[in-house]
Amino acid sequence: MRSLLVQVAEIRSRGLRFGATHAVGVVVLVAALIAVGGASSRGPTLGSGPPEIAANAANGWPEYDYDLSNSRADLRTEIDAADVATLKQKWTFKLPYDGGYGAFTSNPIVLDNVVYLEDPDSDVFALDENTGALIWEHAYRSATPSGGPNGVALGYGLLFGETEGAVFALDPQNGKQVWISTLIANSREGIDMTPQLYDGKLLISTIPGNSRSFYTGGAYGTVYALDALTGKVIWSFSTVKGAGELWGNPKENGGGGLWYPPAIDSSGRVFIGVANPAPYPLTPADPNAESRPGPNLYTDSLVALNGDTGKLLWYQQVTPHDLRDYDFQDPPIVTTQSIGGKKTEIVIGAGKSGKVVAFRADDGKRLWTLNIGKHNKHQYGPFPAKPVVYCPGSLGGVLTPMADSADVLYVPWIDLCLKASATTAPAAPSPVSETGGLAAVDPATGAIIWKRIFKDINSGAATIADNVVFTSTFDGTIYALSTKNGSVLWSTKAPAGINSFPAVTKTMLIVGAGAPTSSGSKPNAMIVAYSLGGK
Repeated sequence: MRSLLVQVAEIRSRGLRFGATHAVGVVVLVAALIAVGGASSRGPTLGSGPPEIAANAANGWPEYDYDLSNSRADLRTEIDAADVATLKQKWTFKLPYDGGYGAFTSNPIVLDNVVYLEDPDSDVFALDENTGALIWEHAYRSATPSGGPNGVALGYGLLFGETEGAVFALDPQNGKQVWISTLIANSREGIDMTPQLYDGKLLISTIPGNSRSFYTGGAYGTVYALDALTGKVIWSFSTVKGAGELWGNPKENGGGGLWYPPAIDSSGRVFIGVANPAPYPLTPADPNAESRPGPNLYTDSLVALNGDTGKLLWYQQVTPHDLRDYDFQDPPIVTTQSIGGKKTEIVIGAGKSGKVVAFRADDGKRLWTLNIGKHNKHQYGPFPAKPVVYCPGSLGGVLTPMADSADVLYVPWIDLCLKASATTAPAAPSPVSETGGLAAVDPATGAIIWKRIFKDINSGAATIADNVVFTSTFDGTIYALSTKNGSVLWSTKAPAGINSFPAVTKTMLIVGAGAPTSSGSKPNAMIVAYSLGGK
């Protein structure tokens, strides 16, 4: 994912992103213990989130993707097609950090009238939802490997986040640290994702990279489930089959890991979307990645785990022996659809190959595959000796989260091709064409219902508020579209470019605008709250 941003910077001279220990108080600890049924690692039922999620579902944005199914759909907001055009800026909060990938590449969460966020420097902020005023800040000064999409999660009385190599818990009242747990196994690994909370656990993944080393040999992503109250590891799962064997060449190979939170279903199953293998990009010393023969499992796959034990239930690989950085990284979405006349739980994943794929949740059977955006024959198989243009490039496809509501799946995509050979790193073809769009898709069949094309890269995910779907482009334009037909109901220009994702509350849309500028100057980076009627 880091290479994605480096290449965008080279192509456009601007990036793209998607992107003191403190003892916990007695009241907070007791409340958290009660929340998980008095046990440190077991909730009262499988597949249940912390109580804070249900308590804030009607008035806030309690999780990175709103809920454990990653729906990104708030159906209890007052924002709808009839009044969305009255959204006006209410307050802003100036973002202090300026990194290579911008000032904010994550998703804020909103609980009990407080907005919580983490910037790419692992610094955590709590803001007053009504005014944007700073309540507290906890600075870690730990630059994440790819500038995000790291973020925070709140549950069991604690606020959780991550540094480049550790996971921490803060007191949400004052930002003081309660515990911190280092997870990386060596100096070539890091953490870049937002944790997911369920059944008294915190789930997080490492990746084979950090701010000093990225997708080099001997590093691979591992998923960990921690006790949410203590940070103690309960189980782990290697996203690379055979772990340290690394497909027979641990000195050269690596890969895997997660970029986004997994989905959790009511049976306690955990669905993860795994990133690409390494080495990447290709070099003359290793044509078509000959150092890692075979499919390189479980990279570029949708994987189902037992959430209680971490045991592998099933996997489906979408891109075997990936040579193009085709992460299957998007947050999976769990939904129930009529398949063959029977209500069936399915899980839908997507990634940079531009493929959206639906699987049965119980056994992983592939139900349908949708190729979204621009594709050509060179996206498959080994590269030839001479450079060819392939579509989508590692900058294209589905890069940011989808959304699901009312039997419609909303898919943001990017059209951008690259050029490479069996021995060369990707480069921009000439001329370069960059566009994007948002599609409404039937989740039972994969058929496209409608599409909306934008003139710039769609880097702002899909987010649903009642019968409105929000998205945004890299130039900072925010769009509110009709879920019925994709027509534009409202749009506005943020104070900076956008490569992050919004939160929706009862009456507000809260957006992070801080993408790198084309000139290289510091962006006018802010968190911006838009309110119905400006109230």
